[in-house]
Amino acid sequence: MIDVRTEGVLQGALDRLIGECGGLGATAAVRCEGLGSWIGASGSLDLERQIAMPAEARFPVYSITKTVIAVCLLRLAELRTLAIDDSISCWVADLPFGDDVSLRQLLNHTAGVPNYSDLPEQISALKASPGKAWTFAQFIEHTCHRGLDFSPGEAWFYSNTGYALLARVVELANATSFAEAVQQHVAGRLRHTSTEVVEGRASFERLVPGFSRDFHSEGELEDVRPIYDPGWVAHGLISSTAAEISEFYQALFGGKLVQRESLDEMEQLVRVPGDHPPAVSPGYGLGLTGDPDGIYGPEFGHGGVGPGYSLYAGWYRDFSGRRVSAAVFCNSDEMDAARLQHGLLTALRSELGATLELR
Repeated sequence: MIDVRTEGVLQGALDRLIGECGGLGATAAVRCEGLGSWIGASGSLDLERQIAMPAEARFPVYSITKTVIAVCLLRLAELRTLAIDDSISCWVADLPFGDDVSLRQLLNHTAGVPNYSDLPEQISALKASPGKAWTFAQFIEHTCHRGLDFSPGEAWFYSNTGYALLARVVELANATSFAEAVQQHVAGRLRHTSTEVVEGRASFERLVPGFSRDFHSEGELEDVRPIYDPGWVAHGLISSTAAEISEFYQALFGGKLVQRESLDEMEQLVRVPGDHPPAVSPGYGLGLTGDPDGIYGPEFGHGGVGPGYSLYAGWYRDFSGRRVSAAVFCNSDEMDAARLQHGLLTALRSELGATLELR
């Protein structure tokens, strides 16, 4: 474990950051090569601020699920069950793309498939009926059958719809449910007991409370769990802890989940248009966000934001000469998990530079 002094620095930084942002609560995990690991929590589990956030709290990780989907697909490619340059139409029937859209293009968001999250009809349907999600067929009808936004490979635009298609390919190629594929290729191999697919409303309600104003008639914060159907996340929704997700990224980049050639494919970044601070040169690989010029050195990972929650996890190849993975999970969608995570890393870098030596 990280020594007591550094634990105190990280816990103090998390407490300060939660106080500064006026947020509810968060859990965090940091794994630092040569020093060990730290798991912490700060703030509240509830609006009344009477229950402290437990460090082992399980959260829905929203788009961090995309990295898990990519790992499952790369594993299936290694097993020669599929190839990432296969056409999506080889796997999912009745799509209007012909052979133009590949799994690789869906993985790195260069396919041009419309993003359902941006559609006015999806936004209206979610607002009107948060407890009753569209079916897979409805998601596809509202997106894929309206035509591509651009010719495949000629631009970049984030598409949740693309990952809904990829999750379906995982099921078909693995001949199992998505939940069983995640257990087989990720959670089971890491012996993770908190990482699993959220299957239905009852499963969602067992997670840590998450607070949002999205569905309240007067715009007040409320727990989304009794209100929101996780099926609105069409690519599937994984739940986990900050500790297990930080270990997941550590294992991925440590070569424990996919082969080196597959990891090289995942790290091939397409430049993301526009400015996205604090990223310097934001890019997207296969299920990974990345920044080769990041302020803490080359960075890969993923964020997740959805009703009630904000999350961010990253892996750093050269963080003051060490490899580091870190994750921060927040129980309000008004909090900025990426900013909190970067604040933790700033505190860790200062501590490493000041006094710490490898044990």
